[in-house]
Amino acid sequence: MVTKAYFVISVDEEFYQNRYQDVLRDLEAVPEVESIERIKGTYDLLVKVGAPIRAIFVANKILPKEWAKRLYMLKVQPFRIEEYQKLTIDELLSLRRKISAETAQ
Repeated sequence: MVTKAYFVISVDEEFYQNRYQDVLRDLEAVPEVESIERIKGTYDLLVKVGAPIRAIFVANKILPKEWAKRLYMLKVQPFRIEEYQKLTIDELLSLRRKISAETAQ
């Protein structure tokens, strides 16, 4: 089973301004990287990852790079809508509260 995740990465300003192609080459060399997108805001890149084991191992490949200033990982949890289509509104709200309580721990 493949672990899906997104990394938002802040790139060191020197690399972002002058050596952006080096950053892209480094990321493209990581086999688990599926796509790379530029974003605006606190972070500079959105990287989609499909890891055969754990996404943290992929993050550990990227973090030591001299251009990687910060990395935040968002793990994807599949939402299977067909499982929830037959539930009532009350059941869905109850499920939402349970999920919220679990993720808060």
